[in-house]
Amino acid sequence: MSFKKIRTIKVSERVFDLVCEALDNEQYENGAKIGGYLECFCNCREQGYVMTVYSTDWSAKERPCDIHIWACEARCSDEIMVVWDTEKAGFNLFGEVAYANNRKYFRYDRLQEAADYIVDLVKEKFRI
Repeated sequence: MSFKKIRTIKVSERVFDLVCEALDNEQYENGAKIGGYLECFCNCREQGYVMTVYSTDWSAKERPCDIHIWACEARCSDEIMVVWDTEKAGFNLFGEVAYANNRKYFRYDRLQEAADYIVDLVKEKFRI
């Protein structure tokens, strides 16, 4: 018997590895002032990681609010689902409004497209 990560966790991890690499490069090349961290989430149907991104420009008069981005396999398929919001619903979960309005799907083999979408969200939100 062997122990393995479930597939949705692997998918989420791969997407966010690509995102973190791209955002780290943005910070290095453009001096972007953002930070963030990853945490796990599980709402029984979906499991994966949620990334929180925030401004580290403490001198700015108006700092954008944090953004939270979830990535995992969709409930009823192996598509990649990305959800984003400026708030968490509790226990690191996305709320119903975010699920209804801020959700996008990608084919199961389009990890880079999902990562690019997330990076674009962050760049737009923080004007990078």
